[in-house]
Amino acid sequence: MNNWIIIAIMAAGLLLMVAALMVLLRLSRMKDAELRNSGKYELKVQALKIIMPLKVQAYERFLLYLERVQLPQLVKRIYTPGMEKGTLHLLLLQNVREEFEHNLAQQLYVSNNTWNAVLNAKEELVNQINTTFEQLKDEEDVSILAQSLVALPNPMVEQAIVVLKRDFERLL
Repeated sequence: MNNWIIIAIMAAGLLLMVAALMVLLRLSRMKDAELRNSGKYELKVQALKIIMPLKVQAYERFLLYLERVQLPQLVKRIYTPGMEKGTLHLLLLQNVREEFEHNLAQQLYVSNNTWNAVLNAKEELVNQINTTFEQLKDEEDVSILAQSLVALPNPMVEQAIVVLKRDFERLL
């Protein structure tokens, strides 16, 4: 007898859950129909068609920025033998900042997490460049400085690339 009571209670609970699910499904369909009828649905779809390519482009541009300002690539692009210490210092910092400023508006299309990672990577690069130049003795050859910069790890840049890729995957 107790088993029948338990089965009846379970059946009633199951029926209640099915009924609640059907009501929720019906409400969801009504809401979708309401959105479509009001034109808001179409506006959202159109907005996504416009914004999604801009978001993808922002992630691409920040990834390109991070790849271009990694110290080995940056030094390879800027350093020429016989260059003066001050000139190299200025050009490295100028390149990092100009590339950053060129992509500044892209922050509108990425997550705050990604933006902060890119910003921190830029700051780390500027600090590494300045610290390396401060440690160079005046009589040392600039080529030694260039080699020192190329050998430096860039953990914030690497971390920013990881954050960027992870956030991009979530976007899709």
